[in-house]
Amino acid sequence: MEKYNISLVVFTWLTQASVGLILLRAIYMRRSSAGDEKIYITGRYILLTTFILLVTGLLFSFSHLNYPRHAFNALNNISTSWMSKEILAEIILVLILLVWYILIGFMIKKIPFLILEVLAGASGIILIYFMIRTYMLPTLEELNTPAFPLSFIITPLLAGSAIIYFFLRKSEPELAIKYKMFFTILFLFSLINHTLFRSFQHDLKELNIFTAFYLAALITSIPSLSSTVKNKNAISDVIFLNLAIICDFLNRVYALTYTNPAL
Repeated sequence: MEKYNISLVVFTWLTQASVGLILLRAIYMRRSSAGDEKIYITGRYILLTTFILLVTGLLFSFSHLNYPRHAFNALNNISTSWMSKEILAEIILVLILLVWYILIGFMIKKIPFLILEVLAGASGIILIYFMIRTYMLPTLEELNTPAFPLSFIITPLLAGSAIIYFFLRKSEPELAIKYKMFFTILFLFSLINHTLFRSFQHDLKELNIFTAFYLAALITSIPSLSSTVKNKNAISDVIFLNLAIICDFLNRVYALTYTNPAL
């Protein structure tokens, strides 16, 4: 794989993971039964993680460009270019998260946190939409299938639920189990979607690294599901979640590099 393809994969995946964290953090803040101080601390750490993922993704997006020093020239065609809209939306989201984290860190309540939460969530959803439109071009026939945009919706929720699970696994195990159940369902959707995407590429019969990782994740999901039924968190959950995240990332690798190396 060329370095530009790798950076594109990392950029899209990390950006979408950060959007998923924003949305699922909002659910955590309202469903957690921990004390106010504990919820506040965990929420702040999740927000910091979100910001780090988003900024890291943005940096990788610059390396995808032939001339990273001219990155801001990509904003010149906002009215006609989906990529320009995508970059602008990401910069806006970074600024919202930065302001939000500073206000939370210093307990400044001049701007209600709910307003920032809504702005961040809405900006994230719009960003995902712009990303989908950026890559679903008429010239990229391999990506013009329903499975491709669906992967851009599955990834935020799958990655976000996995990261929050790791935050809650020891401190709030009961709530963590609910996130794990949601993650398991999303993994199955990811597996089905990956299979559909490969069927559109007439590539189902080929056994490769993508097949191997999905099969490994599917096998490890069985003991993880067993522990979920028993209302427990086990080491098999950690193995399963890590494998499933790798699978989803590799699905993006397949879509953006193997299917269409022109990207």
